Amino acid sequence: SSLWIFYFHYCRFILQCAEKMKHIRILHLYSNALDLYGDYKNLTVLQRRIAETGNTSDITEINLDEVIDPTGYDFVYIGHGKARNLAAVAPHFAQYGEAICSAIENGQVWLVTGNARELFGQRFTTPTGETMPGIGLFDYTGVETNKVFVSDMLAQPAYDENARVYGFINRTAYLVGENRYPLFTVLSGCGDGETPDGKEGTLYRNFFATWAMGPMLARNPSMLRELLHRLLGEDYRECDMRLEEKALALVTAEFDKK
Repeated sequence: SSLWIFYFHYCRFILQCAEKMKHIRILHLYSNALDLYGDYKNLTVLQRRIAETGNTSDITEINLDEVIDPTGYDFVYIGHGKARNLAAVAPHFAQYGEAICSAIENGQVWLVTGNARELFGQRFTTPTGETMPGIGLFDYTGVETNKVFVSDMLAQPAYDENARVYGFINRTAYLVGENRYPLFTVLSGCGDGETPDGKEGTLYRNFFATWAMGPMLARNPSMLRELLHRLLGEDYRECDMRLEEKALALVTAEFDKK
């Protein structure tokens, strides 16, 4: 009957939609030790937008003394933490440096915020004067000052020269070494080094990193879109980010007043 024909085609349609739907596996590293300014909200926002595009996702949390295996994950996130917490996770993270570097070189999507960037350089110093290992993906080193440095940042991202990005930076360290792969050209605020140099963050293959901490993806729709594009490819669908765009416009207007 016509009812059975309709039911057959309906089921076929549902199966086709399910086949096209992409499932994104997310790995959150050191969710307990490195989450100081609501950094986990980056993943909340990302998951919500993935769902709005008709795709699905799940999060696996790996913490200190657990095995890190980035294989099979689509997206990896590490947030900001206190300097002593970063020093505590560094030896553990360095054990898996080869596998992590390989995953990044092969195009895995990463987002690293705040002082977690120091884990990817050659080494960094701690508040007590110790030297901790990085995984050597980049040439820079981290230098701890034991002094708090706070700055708002307005920047132009490398992936879209017409976009603007806002970030809040609160750090006690800085990076030494050439920034060969800057994520941002700084329009106002600090860069990577001890003094303003016009460059901030890292964009290498699909690896995104910035000193800015907290919910960067909630504040910056262009950055969220870029990550979604890279994660979902042809399965990406545009989301309604008008409220985020309006909020960012209000923030950038404050910079214009200055």
